[in-house]
Amino acid sequence: MKKLLSLFTFLIIILSSCSSDDSDGLAINSQNLLGKWYLKGGTTNNGSFENHTHDCTTKKDFQEFFNNGEITFNGYNSECSLDEIETSLWFLNGNRLTVTNTNFDPMIYEYEYIIESLTSDELILKETVSEPEGTFVYRSTFTRN
Repeated sequence: MKKLLSLFTFLIIILSSCSSDDSDGLAINSQNLLGKWYLKGGTTNNGSFENHTHDCTTKKDFQEFFNNGEITFNGYNSECSLDEIETSLWFLNGNRLTVTNTNFDPMIYEYEYIIESLTSDELILKETVSEPEGTFVYRSTFTRN
């Protein structure tokens, strides 16, 4: 019994001494998601990273999370005019982010993402989609600027 207790104590010490490689990592909570997140790019099925090409060279498309549970997508056209604003609702449950427009028309949708990483400057979302052609894993990277 003493050996088992010693082993248990040793495991607790080892596990509690482990630290994250990401010293800038933030807690995944609603407060840390609030604000503007600019789309940087992403990967498909762990392929090479592809940068997102913004239509406007001086203004970037972005998502904005609000305290009231709304999220907006804001897209700029090639003339740098804000020509697309889409409002949805967002919910956070642990590291699971759900974006839905069930309260809005004309098209109803619901997307579920896993927040893989959240720092003060970067957000990485993973979405797994099953299609007839197979399962696809998309990772999208957003930045604060």
